[in-house]
Amino acid sequence: MAENNTIIPEEAYLLGLITGRGHFFMDSFSIAIEFSHTNEFIAGIAHCPKCGWLATDNKNGGLKCKNPECGHILDSSVKKTYNQPLSTVESLKNVIIPFLKTGINAEFDITGNKSMTILVIDLKNDKDKFKDITRFFSPDTSFDRFHIPKELETATKEAKIEFVNGLLDTSGFANAGGWLNRDGKNGHGRMRVYYQIVRNWHLPVEIDNFMRSQFNLPIHTIDWGHPNIRDGNLNDFYETNPTSWGREHQIKFFPEYYGDFKFRISSKQSMFDELKAHNLGVKFDNIDDWFPPSKITKGKLKAYHPGENDLRIPESARRHFDAFWQINLAMGCKYLQGLQSKSKNPDLFAITGDIELDEDFSKIQAEFDIIRNELTENATNKKRPEKAPSTKRKTEKEMAEQAMYEPLTVFFTDYLSKKYSEPADAFDTSAGNLNLFLKNRNRELLDVFDYCDKYRIKPDVVGFLEKQKALAFIEAKITPLDLKSLGQLMGYCFVAQPIEAILISTKEPSLSLIKVLKARPDLLQYAEGRMIQLATLQNGKVNFINI
Repeated sequence: MAENNTIIPEEAYLLGLITGRGHFFMDSFSIAIEFSHTNEFIAGIAHCPKCGWLATDNKNGGLKCKNPECGHILDSSVKKTYNQPLSTVESLKNVIIPFLKTGINAEFDITGNKSMTILVIDLKNDKDKFKDITRFFSPDTSFDRFHIPKELETATKEAKIEFVNGLLDTSGFANAGGWLNRDGKNGHGRMRVYYQIVRNWHLPVEIDNFMRSQFNLPIHTIDWGHPNIRDGNLNDFYETNPTSWGREHQIKFFPEYYGDFKFRISSKQSMFDELKAHNLGVKFDNIDDWFPPSKITKGKLKAYHPGENDLRIPESARRHFDAFWQINLAMGCKYLQGLQSKSKNPDLFAITGDIELDEDFSKIQAEFDIIRNELTENATNKKRPEKAPSTKRKTEKEMAEQAMYEPLTVFFTDYLSKKYSEPADAFDTSAGNLNLFLKNRNRELLDVFDYCDKYRIKPDVVGFLEKQKALAFIEAKITPLDLKSLGQLMGYCFVAQPIEAILISTKEPSLSLIKVLKARPDLLQYAEGRMIQLATLQNGKVNFINI
């Protein structure tokens, strides 16, 4: 912070980045910030050249005008496309880092791959600044637990705007597919932008409340990663995927109200501009805010879901809900709490949203329970179809890499137990995310390594040291090691901070990688005193490489 204890804009922007996707590494005085881009390319929106209405994907190919009086077919190539990894790296280098440097004295480094870019901010030369920043979030060290810093409530408007800008760059997404079926004065389809909040159950309500209290701006809806919201009638539970509800939360809003804010990631800003221009051109009169909440009638009740008591849900939200706003209330929405305090029957308000209703709570609750139980029974009678065997054939490269995993698990178990003089286990975790491996295949380890629940990363082989509660990673390749493969493992290391990390191949490292590492050996360092090791696997033996 500045000397007068006010938050300067650059620091406010950094706080927004951290709140959205930041990690603190206390031993190395560094901050890692994730910029996710699951799809390498995203496409913009298209308008009919004849009437100007929105044109969307046509089942027979191409795009079709949504105007029922037109229906013109046009080519998909009219949509603009944006390369997200490229624009993220360029924006970090040319815009974000220069902006941060004007107020923060730190070393900045960029790493990542096609699905994620990571900005590493090294503050070991200004440890007091690092302590100042971490104090805003203490005692938490990762974005899945962070709260919006309370100090922002008394910050300048410029600082508050920059905080939101940072939050948008890391957790904000502007995609063409999130539009609503709404008719405006000059067309159809209302575009939305959203914050994507991963695992953090406090942040959705805090963001909603912050945007209302500080900027008087509406939120269209909060799509909670809760079974009653994502799988209200148990269709996924009984037909496709029982745990599909456990996804991120999404806070959705209309871009035309958010003109004071900007993305510094260029592809996101370009998409945001497209969506905002569309909504402004179509002209919608209705603000379309979720608050005050819609009343819950008998026809809006939901079936009971087995996932309501899942331990991943915080205790305050670990129960049944019939509407998303009830979770807002349970998670501390001050606007709903104010409305509830004015209602004639606060208990009835919590299950109906009606501030005027003042009847027998037990009677209405019993009536609701009967309907919910009927809905649950109807859903239970559905038969889950058997999964057809997968017809996807693995490539030769995939089969060759997979053949490495078994000998590497044997090697890693022996290597770790000898080096650290304690029992160790190693497993092939290549088939899915680390958190799912522990939940689905090894519940005993999950009890010890409970913090891994937040790790949606896919190292090929993971070692577990139970006494130290420490992880160790191996990433295996059958091609010469290069910067791309190093960046992939480095990303996993920044997230999980393993005690060991080995990048291994059946071939020698590429000459270009050796040249780079001889000039910059620090590129192997992911934490204070921790370096990625390079190795080869040949004739069943692991050989470490010194650069």
